[in-house]
Amino acid sequence: MNQSIRIILRFLLLLVLQLLLFEHMDLGMYVYPMPYILFLLLFPCTYSAAALMIWAFAFGLLLDFFSAGIMGLHTSAFVALAALRNGLIKAMTLKGDIDNLSVPGFIQFGTVRFVLFVLLCTAIHHIVYFFLEAFTLHLFWHTLGRLAGSLLLNTFLILLFKKTFYEQKR
Repeated sequence: MNQSIRIILRFLLLLVLQLLLFEHMDLGMYVYPMPYILFLLLFPCTYSAAALMIWAFAFGLLLDFFSAGIMGLHTSAFVALAALRNGLIKAMTLKGDIDNLSVPGFIQFGTVRFVLFVLLCTAIHHIVYFFLEAFTLHLFWHTLGRLAGSLLLNTFLILLFKKTFYEQKR
């Protein structure tokens, strides 16, 4: 299947899943499922940061528009992640390995490096999201608790989805 069609289908699938399923899950005050971060993580390593930021802006804008949250939260966090993703990939790979990589994954990065990559990407997204949502340091510990709980859940969900649906069998 053409790469552009796959990206559009993944865009629509993850957007619909987030809006219809994960937005309506009530898991408590400190856990907010946002596995849509996987959308950016599944782009090829050689994709430009500008193109990633355009995709992230479109995804975040639609998510903000159709969800009941504060307008711009998902968009700003997702665009920030898109801007830093390629730098993280370069930092996580050895020199010259990036040319041989297609899409970040367990096989391409190795399990430990890929888990660290997902954890860092999710942390970047969540730091921007939760601190913009709070927009104050008065609730710092509460915000940090929400960030930590959601970080653990979403890292687990992203790794689970990647391993289950997107990883090639050996």
